[in-house]
Amino acid sequence: LEPEPTRTIGDDALRQIGTVALLSVLLGFVMQGFILAAKLAGGSAPAGVLFISDLAQGVTWSFFVCTGVSIGVFLSKARASVAGLIALASAPIAVAFAKSAQKTMNGILKVADQPAVLSLATISILRAIEYGILGWLLAKLVQQDSLKIDRYIGSGVLIGVVFGGAIAFLTYSSSVTMGTALTLPKTLGTV
Repeated sequence: LEPEPTRTIGDDALRQIGTVALLSVLLGFVMQGFILAAKLAGGSAPAGVLFISDLAQGVTWSFFVCTGVSIGVFLSKARASVAGLIALASAPIAVAFAKSAQKTMNGILKVADQPAVLSLATISILRAIEYGILGWLLAKLVQQDSLKIDRYIGSGVLIGVVFGGAIAFLTYSSSVTMGTALTLPKTLGTV
């Protein structure tokens, strides 16, 4: 019998980060499905090519932000603040990559960019705070060796509802100020 190859901490980290990256791509597809369903329920069917560019944005966003949070949580076994800072930094980067992916896809599909209601800076700041808090919170749960999945899910849902609600409110308020009030499905689609 040959001895079983030894696994290193680096191997476990790469496996964990790779798993999170794969799950984040799946999350991007699922969330785009929810957004599409909300738009369809509100009577606002998006054009096929717009859906493709939105999908590119959603999947890119999920991949980069979830991978950043995963790296932060893995490295945070020493300190939760490290996870929060890494997640805080990864969110604006993920926003930039997601917007770039959407613009690239729009260029490929020859679709005009839709005017932004909220500035990229505003979205980046809100997402940085959101994911900084989420990364810190998840790292605290890891440090406590919490095995209760409902705590992780509850943390994500709570942070998502608070910040998603804030972004939806700011988006709607900005659209009203600009004189083009968004419908509820379109507002929720911006979260």
